[in-house]
Amino acid sequence: MNKSLTAILALSLSIASPTIATAKQIVTPITSENSATNLTNQGDNISKISLSSPLNNEQLIAQSVARLNFSWSTAHNLELAAVAMEFILTAKTGDFAVLAVLLASGHDIYMVRVRLENTGNVPLRVYPQNIKAYYGNTSTRVISMPDNRFLQPDTLQPGYYIDKPVIFIAPYGLNLQRDIQIGYGDNSIQVTYD
Repeated sequence: MNKSLTAILALSLSIASPTIATAKQIVTPITSENSATNLTNQGDNISKISLSSPLNNEQLIAQSVARLNFSWSTAHNLELAAVAMEFILTAKTGDFAVLAVLLASGHDIYMVRVRLENTGNVPLRVYPQNIKAYYGNTSTRVISMPDNRFLQPDTLQPGYYIDKPVIFIAPYGLNLQRDIQIGYGDNSIQVTYD
C-alpha cells in the first residue's frame, strides 16, 4: 500500500511539474474588439456590460498595412535657381570640373518634387535612394543630397507626408512630362501612385 501511494504521488508530481509537462495551454479570448458582446443582467442593477479583449501581437501584425502614396511634379524655376546659386557659391574647383565633364558627356541634372504620403496604419521608413527615374529602357536612382531642403531618410507616421525635391542625372534634353516616369521601390511597402 505504501508503495502504491508513493507511485501515485510521484505520478501526480510529474504531471504537475512544468519541466516535465509537454502540453501547451491555448487561451482564446471570448470576444474580440470587432465583435464585443453586450450582456444584460436583469436581476441586478447592472444593465449592460461590454466584453472585449485587446488585440494580441499576431492580430496587430496581421492588421498592419504598410502603404505609401507616391506622386511627383516638376520643380519650380525658383527652386532650380536656388540650387544653382547654392552650388555656385559653395562649390569647390573640383566640383566645377566634375560638372563640366558631366555636361560634356551629354548628361544633365534634373530636379523634381516628390510627395510621399503614409496612407497605411504603421510608421514607414522612407529613403531617397528608393526613388528611381525611368526613361527609355534605362533607369537611374536619385542622388542623395546632404541638405535638408532635399528629401532625406525619414520616418513617416500614418496620415503624414513629405514633399521635397530630389535630383537625378539623365541624358540631356529629356522632357520631364513626356519622357520620364518616377517611382518608389520598396518590397515591404504597398506603393500607390497619383
